[in-house]
Amino acid sequence: MKKIVVLFLISLSAAVNAQLYTSPLAGRSVISECDYCQCSQGISPFETGASGIRLEWRSLYRGAPYNGSKKQPNPNNQYESYLTSQLIANYRASESPFTFSALIPYVLRQAHDPMATPVNVKGEGIGDITAIVRFNHKDYINEAMIGYSFSAGVKFPTGSTNITNSIGVTLDPHIRPGTGTTDFIIGGSGIWALDRTGISASAASGFITGRGAPLAYGGGYHKFGNYLMGEITARYRIIPADVSESNLSITCGLGAEIHGKETEGGQEKIASGESLIFVTPGLKFIISMNLSLDASVEIPIYQYEGWDPVTGDNQLGQAYRIVAGIQYLL
Repeated sequence: MKKIVVLFLISLSAAVNAQLYTSPLAGRSVISECDYCQCSQGISPFETGASGIRLEWRSLYRGAPYNGSKKQPNPNNQYESYLTSQLIANYRASESPFTFSALIPYVLRQAHDPMATPVNVKGEGIGDITAIVRFNHKDYINEAMIGYSFSAGVKFPTGSTNITNSIGVTLDPHIRPGTGTTDFIIGGSGIWALDRTGISASAASGFITGRGAPLAYGGGYHKFGNYLMGEITARYRIIPADVSESNLSITCGLGAEIHGKETEGGQEKIASGESLIFVTPGLKFIISMNLSLDASVEIPIYQYEGWDPVTGDNQLGQAYRIVAGIQYLL
């Protein structure tokens, strides 16, 4: 992940030096003039449904165990790390309000527990692929841009669920690339932008169906719970002060996630499920109408991890999540 961050910062620095103050508008079509205004407000057309591709990296680290909302000691330095490299492809036909998207993840998940055998385990491979269709609309009121979208999609059980560790035991469901379920996803988002400032909001919910992934012992299957998540993000263009296609913005978001209880063999797992409230400071750099970069870090300010007070079973809490991406319009 350090290499990813270094490469991202090098790209950002080089692009700033090369592009930040060059953005001629002359000769653009009416459509591209709208895109120019949108870019000058710190919003890539990719965000409002334009055709293009995005390469995205997500790194999640779980450290100390939690009993509910109470952080516990971690003397054995248990941890889990999740790195996802994801390709997102958007297609939007000319004059159509609909965008069709495919999300293809490649995951690397690792767990370290000195009290377990083996101490270190790893799951790697293509994860569950998601297909989404989104309705987009945007309009301009005076100099302000207002947009909204509604989406529906399906996550398919394409990731492997039968990876084993070094002694031949099937990995924990959280470490496997696939979930074994078909998930139906609905969501919506809205955006408002004027001059150097903007506010966006989004929400999504997933409904988990199917039998899930096979358990390592005792037969039966593991299945994750339904989820609901949302976030409100403010952005401010810090440079340049004047209108420009190329610009750098700071962002700050406030979000929440709720994940329902998991089931094992058809029975609810008590030490599962979680609720989070987090802040997400970040940067977004619009290089041109076709190219942009962004990076943010998600920092929990409250979390509740399901645990079993009878057996003492608990879960590792989230320490941070880093998201970085580059997107190019076709």
